[in-house]
Amino acid sequence: MSAIVILGAGHAAIQCAASLRDLGNTSPITIIGAETDLPYHRPPTSKKYVIEGVPEDFSLLRAADFYGTEKIDLLLDETVESVDPAGRKITLASERELDFGQLVMALGSEPRTLPIPGIEYALSLYSLEDAREVFKRLSSANSVAVIGGGFIGLEIAAAAAAAGKDVRVIEAAPQILGRSLTAALAQRIRSIHEDAGITITDSASVESVSTDGVLTGEGFITADLVLCGAGSVPRIQVAEAAGLKTGNGIEVNQYLETSSPNIYAIGDVACFLSAYGDHRRYESVQNANDQARALAKTLSGEPTAYEAFPWFWSDQGSIKLQMAGDSRDASKILIIEGSQPPQVAAFCFDAENHLCAVETINWPAYHALSRKALSDGRIVSREQLAAVNFDLKTALKK
Repeated sequence: MSAIVILGAGHAAIQCAASLRDLGNTSPITIIGAETDLPYHRPPTSKKYVIEGVPEDFSLLRAADFYGTEKIDLLLDETVESVDPAGRKITLASERELDFGQLVMALGSEPRTLPIPGIEYALSLYSLEDAREVFKRLSSANSVAVIGGGFIGLEIAAAAAAAGKDVRVIEAAPQILGRSLTAALAQRIRSIHEDAGITITDSASVESVSTDGVLTGEGFITADLVLCGAGSVPRIQVAEAAGLKTGNGIEVNQYLETSSPNIYAIGDVACFLSAYGDHRRYESVQNANDQARALAKTLSGEPTAYEAFPWFWSDQGSIKLQMAGDSRDASKILIIEGSQPPQVAAFCFDAENHLCAVETINWPAYHALSRKALSDGRIVSREQLAAVNFDLKTALKK
């Protein structure tokens, strides 16, 4: 029987293997992961573990005995040296070779390394091992400088501020969350963080990093600990070397297949053909799991296109940020205030004045409602919402 090999051991990889077994697929499955820890949930690393430490019973994606019970060969502390698409063979750094019938690249992403002198003095946060090191260093630090005002950078900054640290966030762009969020909500989030005591400096160039802090174009920022949260990049090196088509990730079609037959990519690393006709890449647990489930069906003989509706979240201290849809297609934005500040929602409309995304702060019920409406494929027009004073619940009843 044709063997399925999965490169990576994150959310997408483990969900794909679990879904294959749930569907009754009895093919031999091998998962190859570079870390030594059993596959685990990643969100707590930037939200909880950096402050409380990594517990011995950290949150696993599947119970420890899952792999043996489901006859899945889990190889940890292994990295891939090369992939031979024509020969359907993988060579590991340990010189072990594996044959495959179908290969799944769930390689994920990695922290972006900035070309700055002294950047080695800044800690990044991706793995449990990173979280252990950050916790150790943070516990003895009084002042923290965070390079990057994206999701990870702000999650770390909020966690450090909640622990009583003096926190500075340094962002190169004119606004925080500039690539991820509408400008109005990004400004709301900035205000909340600043009210909580976090200092945010935007449009700032980082010249160098040292053991004492960060040198910016505006001057030196003293810090006991420097953290780099300047986004992430997809792990495409193995795919590039194998001759697969890459760009902003490993490019795949609607069935998540790469430019080489029987080789697929899912999760953070996959740049997939969207319903809009372009290629997009999402970094979220939801995207990883949904792609994994779709691919498992395809690998089990039921070709299934990836068409899941995107949604995201980020917990930053007192802020619960949730997004349904993709606001990059928005041409008009309307802000709706909630009854319990800082509760707020941003309605995003496309060129045809149809609702295409909703972003919320501390409004989970509204997020759930908007996500259901948008994921069901229902067209909600701006005129329809205006007629009911932009009460989404009422609009959906009409």
